Amino acid sequence: MVPKLIVADENEGRRKLLATTLERAGYEVTRAGTLRQAEGTALATMPEVVLFDGEWKSGDAIDASQRLMSDPEFAFKCRIVILSRNTAEEYLISAARAGVSEVISKPVDMKKLLSQLEKHSKKQFVPPPAEVSDAAGSGRSGTFDVSMVMNDGKWALPMLKGIVTPEKINVDFINEILAQLGEEGIDIEHEIDPNLMSNMLRLALNSIVSDIDIEGEENNKPITDLPKLKKSEKLGSTTKKKKISSSMEDILQDQADDIAGDIEGIMDDILDEKPELITILPNEEQVVIDPEVLKFTRLVTETAHELMWDIGKPGNVQDLTLRTRIEDLTEMLGDVLSSLPEDGEEE
Repeated sequence: MVPKLIVADENEGRRKLLATTLERAGYEVTRAGTLRQAEGTALATMPEVVLFDGEWKSGDAIDASQRLMSDPEFAFKCRIVILSRNTAEEYLISAARAGVSEVISKPVDMKKLLSQLEKHSKKQFVPPPAEVSDAAGSGRSGTFDVSMVMNDGKWALPMLKGIVTPEKINVDFINEILAQLGEEGIDIEHEIDPNLMSNMLRLALNSIVSDIDIEGEENNKPITDLPKLKKSEKLGSTTKKKKISSSMEDILQDQADDIAGDIEGIMDDILDEKPELITILPNEEQVVIDPEVLKFTRLVTETAHELMWDIGKPGNVQDLTLRTRIEDLTEMLGDVLSSLPEDGEEE
């Protein structure tokens, strides 16, 4: 399934450039020129990510983010990223309290932006702009009242506990997964009871969370040590996570290498291309023209041009001097013709 994004920027040129770049990266992009338009579209389509520009002449991106995050469904399904020149601590705290998932500073590093958008679209963990306890959408979009810092895995346990609940894993959840499998062309041959599947999935995840919680208490170690424990294999190793986080970078690099190779191949073909032989005349077929003849031909041509221009002026047809000029030009043209080599004449 193609991840959906909304690019909201009141600058049309910048909005178009960013949206086109993201579309080439494989996203389904909707453009919005106003904050209200972005909010309405976001609540109607529930995209994976809403990408706000940080500077607006009318309105404020943080206020718009807070309004969006007040919607429970949006807060659970979507994330908000702001591109801003303001990265002061006060601004980052305001963004975090509004429920913004990340603030990326301008000028934007497109490579970093694509990498971060991939994480957000896959609902991977990204540290919030600042550590706050009263973030909008808390408990629905993966924002928790715990300290979340890099290399500290304690954030994962509250998130898992919040997910494995009957409100989150229910019949509608199973039906949505089955519908997505159908859209991807994966057919389920045997009929599945969604109620039974939701209960089984919830019990399995609860078992994993409980095991992690118990082992964490017994060892009195932070969650960051989980990769050394036996139970961590159910969540994936650290090496695997690093591979996933760099997959977009690898894909873009491969694409760039392919494009560079194609360009080099095309340029080599152009540089190696030889002109058609019809454009090269053998020496014996070349005709030498006297430079003085060329000068005289140019003079005659200019004289003819001036004469034609004067004849075209209203009322000049009655000018008796035109007849004399026409006779002179006729004689000059005869001299030019007699000076040029005839067909088949050899110099």
